[in-house]
Amino acid sequence: MGSRKRIKANAMKEARKDVAFAKLNNCPTSPRKMRLIADLIRGMDADKALSQLKLNSKEASGRMEKLSVLLQLLLGKCIFKVT
Repeated sequence: MGSRKRIKANAMKEARKDVAFAKLNNCPTSPRKMRLIADLIRGMDADKALSQLKLNSKEASGRMEKLSVLLQLLLGKCIFKVT
């Protein structure tokens, strides 16, 4: 690997350290419905995202809230980037 490529790869690693990724497997909700909720909270702070999920009446928000609480417990407060 060249030096420019290595420097860029290290910079990208550093940028991703404060962003949490989450993936929910075997969920009976359709991807389109989950994407609506994911787009709602993407980029928010953890507390604000959880309050948005609690106030939302969609079924997918309950599943996303469960996943978000788990992420918050494991990683502390973070910015959500849901894939």
